[in-house]
Amino acid sequence: MSHLFEDPVVQLAGIVLLAVAAQWVGARLRIPSILLLLVTGFLIGPVFDILDPDELLGDLLAPTVALAVGLILFEGGLSLRLREMAGQQRVLWLLVTVGVLITWVIGAVIVVLFTDLPTGIAILIGSILVVSGPTVVGPLLAQVRPSRSVSSILKWESIFIDPVGALLAVLTFEVLLVDRVLDPNVGEVVWEVIKFMLAGGLAGVAVGVLAIVALRRHWVPEHLLSLFGVSAALFAFVVADEFAAESGLLATTILGLVLANHRPIRTEQIVRFSEIIRVLLIGVLFIVLSARLDLDQLELELAAAVALIVGLILIARPVAVLVATWRSKLEWQERVLIGAVAPRGIVAASIASVFALELQAEGVVGAEKITPLVFAVIVGTVVIYGLGMAPLARRLGLAVRHQEGALILGAGPLERAIGRALSAAGVTVVVATTNRRDHYQARMEELRSFYGNVLDRDVELDLDLAGIGRLLALTPNDDVNTLASAHFAEGFGGAYVYQLHPVRLPAGIDSNPAADMGGRFLFSPDLDYQTLSDMLEEGGQIRRTTLTDEFTLDDFAASSEDSIPLFIVRTGGRLSIVLSGTSDPLAGAGEGDTIVALVPVDGRTDDSQEHRALP
Repeated sequence: MSHLFEDPVVQLAGIVLLAVAAQWVGARLRIPSILLLLVTGFLIGPVFDILDPDELLGDLLAPTVALAVGLILFEGGLSLRLREMAGQQRVLWLLVTVGVLITWVIGAVIVVLFTDLPTGIAILIGSILVVSGPTVVGPLLAQVRPSRSVSSILKWESIFIDPVGALLAVLTFEVLLVDRVLDPNVGEVVWEVIKFMLAGGLAGVAVGVLAIVALRRHWVPEHLLSLFGVSAALFAFVVADEFAAESGLLATTILGLVLANHRPIRTEQIVRFSEIIRVLLIGVLFIVLSARLDLDQLELELAAAVALIVGLILIARPVAVLVATWRSKLEWQERVLIGAVAPRGIVAASIASVFALELQAEGVVGAEKITPLVFAVIVGTVVIYGLGMAPLARRLGLAVRHQEGALILGAGPLERAIGRALSAAGVTVVVATTNRRDHYQARMEELRSFYGNVLDRDVELDLDLAGIGRLLALTPNDDVNTLASAHFAEGFGGAYVYQLHPVRLPAGIDSNPAADMGGRFLFSPDLDYQTLSDMLEEGGQIRRTTLTDEFTLDDFAASSEDSIPLFIVRTGGRLSIVLSGTSDPLAGAGEGDTIVALVPVDGRTDDSQEHRALP
């Protein structure tokens, strides 16, 4: 290995750089970034021998991994809203109890049947593989965006199943393998479960209450809010873990849940910083843990790995979901999709790595095969679920291939006219307004309309965004447009939030918040809300024109010289938006495309043929 790569500073910085790069490439290629992280760790670890995590971190490796997983679950808890699970609490409870037991038993039986590992090791591997985790389920949900009920159940399950899996692994580890619980019996096992639940639950709630008091009384300065949340999570983790091993995972999850559902406090900075920490930790952990594998460990029986993956996907998960959703209000399509999503992630990898280290130190036979088997399942489930969830969701009618729909902020005459034109051209449209009269008018015009404040932090629980992939902020209030663009940039992506040009500021005022924090500007700079509204009031119309072999782009240009192109709905439903500064707004438009344009009152459009211009 090069002397340069032996420098710990270079290794630590390199891990972070590779973690970010792998996730960036995954996002650009729309493939699960976890696969790229695993491959990266494997290459710099056992293949090229550039990184040895055990040598780099030494005894700090196991506690660092444990704390990192705790912070990841804290961030997951912050995303949970109790209203999400209204009416589905029974399904969630059964998934993380009965469903976990079914998966545990089936996984352990498969390991016993297809390997020569001791029964205790098989039971431990089965307990580790019951977890899924927000690190893999979350990105899948963000990419596929299935129906709300499916998304809520999968998200809650992925977060709460991790502490449950950790508890099962700890019990198996301490009772069956290293005899830390002397003379084990049912009473001892029950006591370990109670101690785990009490330690994790009480620590999470207690720290949460103290944090709420501090935040409500403004004891924490604004510049320390982000670090305060992370510090509280670490404190809850440590306190709980002192009383029961691995209960810190439950404590951080409960802490996040408590903070997320106490509305009077401000948690935006805590959430935002925790999300950044989560992305960084996921990347670093997957690279570090996969780099610990060695080539000898990877020489496992192919039949055992394949049998375990197939058994978990085709038997354990469907049976667990069938039992958990029995007599629920879920549609059969939703049950099928839930039963087809359970990828394993960082929690399984970290628990397997930590316990394998301890068992190898204890001299337990077969401990060296735990990590490669678990990692094989992680890779297999991520590949299968990552590539298969989207097509299955579309086939079941629970998702659409392209999120081309538009959320239009505002429901006044201008917004409704644009919404009607886009909807008639085949684009999914939802208008959102706080004006009840505009809301009713939009509904009368057969537009999907949402009455409420889109800046509310829980708006996604009430606003159905199925098929929606971009924001058009069209209200007369420039500041609201800017704030909404900043708010939805995280969910839709900065490239897919748009707003009208703000009204020109009076002389002497140079600030332009929209340019600093808003969305991409629509249309030309002189087409602000007032100008567009005036043009409609004077008799202008928002028209759509479909190009054909008989009515080409040149024909449109000749017959609509005064028209102002706003959108192009491409063949196949893709929506192209005319942006500010576009030199040729109709570039690339061809046969089958529909042009949505504003035609001023003195503009002329040939309506003599139905296929040419449609009102």
